Amino acid sequence: MTLLSEISPLLLLSGFLSVLILCVIILASQKWHLIYSSDTDIGPQKIHSNQIPRIGGIALLAGLLTAYILKLPFAAGLLIGVLPVFLAGISEDISKKIPPFFRLGASIVSAVALVLVLSFQISAKGIPLFDTLFSIEIIALSITALAIALMAQSINIIDGLNGLSIGTSLIMTCAIAIIAAMNGDFALAEFSLFFGACLAGILVINFPRGLLFLGDGGAYLLGCVIAVLAILLAERNSSVSSFASLLIVSYPIYETLRSFIRRTIDKNTDFFIADDQHLHSIMYRFISNLNSTSTAKPNKLWATNAFAGMSCWLLPLLSSVLAVLFQSSMPVLLICVVLIILVYETAIRILAKS
Repeated sequence: MTLLSEISPLLLLSGFLSVLILCVIILASQKWHLIYSSDTDIGPQKIHSNQIPRIGGIALLAGLLTAYILKLPFAAGLLIGVLPVFLAGISEDISKKIPPFFRLGASIVSAVALVLVLSFQISAKGIPLFDTLFSIEIIALSITALAIALMAQSINIIDGLNGLSIGTSLIMTCAIAIIAAMNGDFALAEFSLFFGACLAGILVINFPRGLLFLGDGGAYLLGCVIAVLAILLAERNSSVSSFASLLIVSYPIYETLRSFIRRTIDKNTDFFIADDQHLHSIMYRFISNLNSTSTAKPNKLWATNAFAGMSCWLLPLLSSVLAVLFQSSMPVLLICVVLIILVYETAIRILAKS
């Protein structure tokens, strides 16, 4: 049996349309809510020049609700679990007054809820020291919850260019679906592809022109769902290494950990204030500089933004392809994780100097 023969195209279409239609409704009604829902161009991390609705997360939540109505596996647990962090995020999107520490706490609450409702946890799978550590249930549950919360923050951090976080998540979701199908886990593959179709529904609005943003609510929701799917991939399929899941999500996770270390070392940086030192920010400046020195007519801001975002897709695409190819080989996967880090560091240094 193949993945496509097991999953109805109508199912994927329903996910795509449920999100797309709500995105269109949000855009069509923005004259009534834009004063509350818009994102400004103020802040070092902002790379757009006008007011854009940042409540695209509502459309993604509608996609999860559609999955629940269609009785897809995992949908009910995900819908319940993501609510705390989604509500905290969407409140920030509208009020701009929710403290970062409160949103971080909400992501941990959601992570714990997801672990408890869906009854799963990370296991080490063949690493003696970690096997012993993860055999203690409270430790395993805590690390699983922290991993989910970390991924929620990670997607929010890379949500800085048109299509970047959504496109990256779509690539990762497809990789999870492919590996799940290769191992006969069609339930996980089905939900992953359905959620990928939901992402495609908002991607066509967000990319290339950036007509609607995910916002904090959407980014947090997206990160939680991707984290759960990645963890379930390894836990439900014994031949899939946990490091395959880690490799799939390595780009956003490394971006976040690197930012944490950088802000910890730099005493002049406010830990919770966004900055423009991420790979996507530096990629954008690099492409903008190319445009300014070119004899051709300079690109519009949205075009430069979109091209920079699309360029950053190469990293999650590389990590996802490697994860599919070497899904069962822990030593090779570890080498691949190191490779992704080296590619990231090499790219950011070359771009920063150019």
